[in-house]
Amino acid sequence: MSDDIVENLKQPSQWFRVAFMVVFAVVLYVVGLVLTLLTVAQILFSLLTGSDNENLRALGKDLSTYVHQILAFLTYNSDHKPFPFATYPSADEAAATTERRDAGSRDTEVQDDEYPDTEVDLDIEVNIAEGTEPGAAPKPARTPRKSVSKKDVPPTSEDGETI
Repeated sequence: MSDDIVENLKQPSQWFRVAFMVVFAVVLYVVGLVLTLLTVAQILFSLLTGSDNENLRALGKDLSTYVHQILAFLTYNSDHKPFPFATYPSADEAAATTERRDAGSRDTEVQDDEYPDTEVDLDIEVNIAEGTEPGAAPKPARTPRKSVSKKDVPPTSEDGETI
């Protein structure tokens, strides 16, 4: 066990990842400040003109997508380094990628434009309940019955209506 830990500590790729994570954590902080300023600017613009600024809205959308990429990298949900090591994220491209994923069929392999080396496998495994034949509907689950005492039942008249 301790040999595995020593081997992991000796791998330069682990240390490079940690270094990039520190850099992107700082970038995330700076982008958070920019988004805060952008939000304040958008509020002021809205109060003064009566509507939001489309350019600020588009920038906010792109920065939000960038923050998503950074967080995915920092939380080990992605091995791909965000901008400047990849193309700058465009919210329109991200939305198109999401739409393609949503429209994909079960046997389709979806490829992400941002991460061209990755393929998403959408095979779905279906478990059939015991005692059913393939193609037959599964048996409904039994729900436990609640015991009812006479005090839980509201009084009724002879014709069955609640009193």
